[in-house]
Amino acid sequence: MPFWRGAREPPLPKHLPLPTGPYAVGFQDIMTPGGPEEGTFVRIYYPSTHPINETINKHELWPVWAEDDYLVGFVKFMQAMLERWPSWAPRGEYMFIDQMEVIAPIMHIGCTQVWRFLNGIVHCPILKGVPISKDKRWPVIIFSHGLGCTRFAYSRICTDLASHGFIVAAPEHRDGSSCYSYYLDGGAKVDILHKKLDKDDKEYSVRNDQLKLRSKEVTRTLDLLYSLNKGDKVRNVLSDEDSLIRFADQLDLTTPVGAGHSFGGATTLLSLEQDPRLKVGLILDGWLFPLKDEKLAPTQPIVFINTESFLNRSNISRMRDFLHDAEDRRMLFIKGSVHQNHIDAPFIFKSVTIKKIIGMHSETDPMVVLELNNKLMMHFILSRLKMDIDPSLESYLEHHESVIIEASHHESAEQEATESASR
Repeated sequence: MPFWRGAREPPLPKHLPLPTGPYAVGFQDIMTPGGPEEGTFVRIYYPSTHPINETINKHELWPVWAEDDYLVGFVKFMQAMLERWPSWAPRGEYMFIDQMEVIAPIMHIGCTQVWRFLNGIVHCPILKGVPISKDKRWPVIIFSHGLGCTRFAYSRICTDLASHGFIVAAPEHRDGSSCYSYYLDGGAKVDILHKKLDKDDKEYSVRNDQLKLRSKEVTRTLDLLYSLNKGDKVRNVLSDEDSLIRFADQLDLTTPVGAGHSFGGATTLLSLEQDPRLKVGLILDGWLFPLKDEKLAPTQPIVFINTESFLNRSNISRMRDFLHDAEDRRMLFIKGSVHQNHIDAPFIFKSVTIKKIIGMHSETDPMVVLELNNKLMMHFILSRLKMDIDPSLESYLEHHESVIIEASHHESAEQEATESASR
């Protein structure tokens, strides 16, 4: 071998984009004893003692983005969508939808092999079990996932927030709204499959029942964080290690934040109403159909961050019900974005055609959309919690003002966003 080549480092595993903050991000999966009605299953993302550049050096600690059971679950969720098209999904975002409906019954066959052929084995650039930074007590965000998703499907959002100094707890909802989940019964794994709507099911009734269960899971997640912060003995059935003591006295629970995407947005609104410990709400493309008949009047500051394609009159009208205070209630749209921009998948699939088929292709670069989303989230949190805001954060938002539309509660938000998007 020529001397100038030297010894080459092995290639890094394929991975999601690195977070943008100064901290390398640690993570811990926790499942408390009991079934879905009383237990909690959550991934906690946190700022670690390591600087961000150590993320690459410690890639052996990165988890795989999704295990096979979840990959099959995602496909089964797509099959359920194609069998009975959901009210939340803009059909126009999905190319070849009629052809996909024909092959839907066999899509799950060999799907894990197809996934690896298309995408390889994808990892999350987060570090399992590393020490938490003790620079200060960290503010807390609880992030509720959308329909057909999981505790890890929004790793890019959760990791980025954690790298900037937040502890993000992402519960996996086990009410049948995830693509797949499970619990342990006497050490045996019990699958929780996605609940698809049968033709005779009333969509609102099913989703409203799930919404109430999801809100209880958010409250149990917050209860768990309080216990961890107090140093209580918490049993994690996923691990025999006594590692949860690392969280003792490291959480700032004076102002917990609730956040969520789509169905998780509706979950967050109901949780804000029912759990006053939550002090701020972040609703990302909230799908508010599941709470359309609920009488809610949360008092916390709330921001709605929406994609351009998820505009529909009834959903926007329901959001406007919460915009009674111009200072503490804001609604924003990101031009050229689609509903699926908030999840990790647009960073995993590289083919534009595949993205168009599964509704993930956006005119605005997915990286820019999510960077704007994350910075808008951080700016709203920091300003409402009276915390210092990095000037670079505001500079980034100012630089991309042409892509951000702010809607007022005095006018039709749908009309305002549509007119701005056409300029």
